[in-house]
Amino acid sequence: MRPLRPWQRLQWRLTLACVGATLGLALLLVVVLLALAGNYLLRSQGMAVDVAAEALAKAGGLAPALAARPPDVDAMERILSRELGQAEAPPPSQENALEVEIRLGGPGAGTVGVLDAKGAPLMAVDFSGAGVSRAEGFSPSAEEAVLITRALSGVTAPESLGLRGDNGGLVAAVPVRDGAGHVLGAVVARMKPPMRPRDFVGSVLGFVLALGVPLVLLGTAVGLVVGALSARRLLAGLRPLTSAADAWSKGELDVVASVPPGDELAVLADRLNQMAGQLRAVVGLRQELAAREERDRLARDLHDTVKQHLFAAAMQLGAAKAHLQRQPERAEACLTEASELVGTSQRELVSLLQELRPRALGGPWPEPLRQQVESWSARTGIAADVRLDAGPLPPSTAEALLRILQEALANVARHSGASRVRVWLGSTGPERQALVVEDDGRGLPAERRGGMGLDIMRERAEALPGGHFRLAPGEALPGLRVEAAFTSGPPELVSRQVSPQPQGGP
Repeated sequence: MRPLRPWQRLQWRLTLACVGATLGLALLLVVVLLALAGNYLLRSQGMAVDVAAEALAKAGGLAPALAARPPDVDAMERILSRELGQAEAPPPSQENALEVEIRLGGPGAGTVGVLDAKGAPLMAVDFSGAGVSRAEGFSPSAEEAVLITRALSGVTAPESLGLRGDNGGLVAAVPVRDGAGHVLGAVVARMKPPMRPRDFVGSVLGFVLALGVPLVLLGTAVGLVVGALSARRLLAGLRPLTSAADAWSKGELDVVASVPPGDELAVLADRLNQMAGQLRAVVGLRQELAAREERDRLARDLHDTVKQHLFAAAMQLGAAKAHLQRQPERAEACLTEASELVGTSQRELVSLLQELRPRALGGPWPEPLRQQVESWSARTGIAADVRLDAGPLPPSTAEALLRILQEALANVARHSGASRVRVWLGSTGPERQALVVEDDGRGLPAERRGGMGLDIMRERAEALPGGHFRLAPGEALPGLRVEAAFTSGPPELVSRQVSPQPQGGP
């Protein structure tokens, strides 16, 4: 497998994801705060309510001037000038103040008017960043008239005494009451919009530019720390799983993946350990079945060949003993027949032993098939024509084909009486291959069509991908044709399934 680049590793991907999430969350928080601030400055009625609440708290400072007869307009002007923050600071004993200036991006600007108990204007001052001056006249608008009526009627709820005008400006009208609670008059604060939309946009851009670099650095640091800690915990749980998977792939199914409990990785480890245990049981069962199958086949072969030959040899030896005194020529013939039967039994035993402990077959596929046929031909004396036109196959498929070939050749040697065999392995269609064994013997008698050897070959063939097993009369030779067909798959898929080997062979 191609090694992963650093940025493709799970640890770095989790870390970068945490960095991105942290920066995104910080950006979202800034956007939400700026949106709330913009709504408060430009559209919200809450700012007008805040102005009305502040004016209610400070309006009592005008009560003495309003209670005078006639009202002391000059005193009102001095009080307003002082409380608007443009005159000298009030003495320590002066605790009442009317703070109506809004300092958001710059000094506020507007007009403050004072009305008597009947709603008649008494005086007004204009205030801005340049100072406070006497206004020439003060005429309440329709919106202000509604607020003034509420103030003069004694309403003290800030929500009813302030509003935002159509142009975005702020208006508040609050009552001025004496110590007994009587309404002496009203104060009307008329303020221009505290900030224009384009000024707010400029302030936002300046804020973002000023805090952008610190925000990115802080978000990156926090994301790196959080991502590293999260990835460390995750990787600590994945490493035992990876090690266990590597061991399982090598057949070490007794290895257990040990993961600290408490999360989904522990659950996954438990499931994988259960799966490995079940697979271990299945492998053991398959090995037991394979051993039993091999014992049954060996018993069948010994019964059909060696046992029969040895029984016949024993009969011949008994006959030779009976004829030894009176007919020595016939006894000699019986001994010769017995010797041949013993030799045949010996060759059968050698063949069975080589099947049980086959010699190492080397070379790239399908060279092991050629070596198997040549070895069998040398032992049996039966001529063999081998043609192998196949590429690499998965190891399990190659092993099954080798076993099918061994069984087919064993049947030829024991039952067919053939003198020649043809073995062919090649393609029969798109992604289809077949192993064919033909002989020039007597074919397959009807009573042997359900033999154990044929059943074993059929089971092995049908276990292959798309496998099919067929017995038929020979085509190139007049005897029996044994064919095991299977799906080979695309060449590139097969080449990935087979371990790399040096190319060679016919």
